Amino acid sequence: MKKKLFFSAIAGVMFFGNTALAATSSATITSSMTGADGAEYYMTGYDTISGANYTSSSNDLYVEAYHTVTGPDELKSSTRLGPGASLNKSINPGNGYFYVHLDPAGAYERGCNGWGKLTD
Repeated sequence: MKKKLFFSAIAGVMFFGNTALAATSSATITSSMTGADGAEYYMTGYDTISGANYTSSSNDLYVEAYHTVTGPDELKSSTRLGPGASLNKSINPGNGYFYVHLDPAGAYERGCNGWGKLTD
């Protein structure tokens, strides 16, 4: 029994060891917040950006992908969603460290309930 478990564990490591796991930067926002950022992850090639601005929102929501660089981070994708709208599209921002950013429309504005996700 121990031999069988050992070999099953080795086979699992060999199988999953060669499988690349997708990186996902995700964030949620509530109506009292002026913005939200997901964690930074290294991503390559084509990515998917998705999100939603719930019908309970009183403001439009920008769902954005940023590339982390020295100096101000570079905006790679921005989509404005009205209340009740959703997003799911493919983008190609290149290689590097990226994160999702949620931003209610207007400087220091609030009023959005929703989420955003950037997946490699």
